[in-house]
Amino acid sequence: MLHYYKKGEKPNKLVFFIHGYNGSVADIDYAAQILLAKLDNVCLVLPEAADVCEKNREKRQWFSLRQFDPQDLRRDPQTSTSQVVDIYNHYGEDMLKVAKNLNKMLDNLQQEYQICNDKTYVMGFSQGAMLAIFTSLIRKNPVKACFALSGIVAGKDTLAKNILSYPKVFMFHGKDDLSVQYKSLDFSLNWLKEHNVFVTDFRYDGLGHRMIDEEMEVIAKEILSD
Repeated sequence: MLHYYKKGEKPNKLVFFIHGYNGSVADIDYAAQILLAKLDNVCLVLPEAADVCEKNREKRQWFSLRQFDPQDLRRDPQTSTSQVVDIYNHYGEDMLKVAKNLNKMLDNLQQEYQICNDKTYVMGFSQGAMLAIFTSLIRKNPVKACFALSGIVAGKDTLAKNILSYPKVFMFHGKDDLSVQYKSLDFSLNWLKEHNVFVTDFRYDGLGHRMIDEEMEVIAKEILSD
C-alpha cells in the first residue's frame, strides 16, 4: 500500500520514505509532515509493508528480525559491534527480495509522475533506513541521494555482491539509540566508503531511536540544493 502527499501542481521531485520494523506509515507521518512543510513541488510517498509484525499484530515489518536474533541481542549494549554487524548480515537475502520490490514501486512512481532518477530520493527510518541504503545501491541507475535515519548497513555480504549504483548517502543517528545501536554507525560509514559510496554523517546528542526536526531540516536543504 502506498500513501501519497503531493505538493505543487506538477511535482518535479520524488521522495520515497520507508517506515521501520514494528511500525507503520502512521508512525513516521509526523516526520513526513515536517519534511513536507519545508519542500515545494514534491511528491512524498510512504509505502507500507505487507507483512504483519511478528512482535505486534497491529504493526508491520519488511522482514523478520527474530528469525536470526530471537533474543534481541542486536539491541543489548553488551553485544559487541562486530556481533551486531554479524546479526544484521544474516538478513541479506530477505533484504534483497524486499529491495527489488521497492525498486519496482519506485520505477512505477517515476513513470507515473515523469520524474527521473536525478530528482528521486530514497529515505527510511530504522529497518526502513537499512532498506533505503540497500534499495538505493542495487538500482541500475542511481537516485540523487539516500537518507538513512537510525539505521545500519545490513546484509552487507549480499549487498556487496549486488551493488550497481553509488548515490550520495546521508546517515543520521542519535547517540542514545539502543534499538539500532549508535556504536554501529562507524562500521556503516567505513563499509560505505570502502565500497566507493560517498557518505556524510550527522550525530545528535541525547537522541534515542526517533526522528527530529533538525534531521528533516538537513534533508530538506539537501533536496532543495539540487
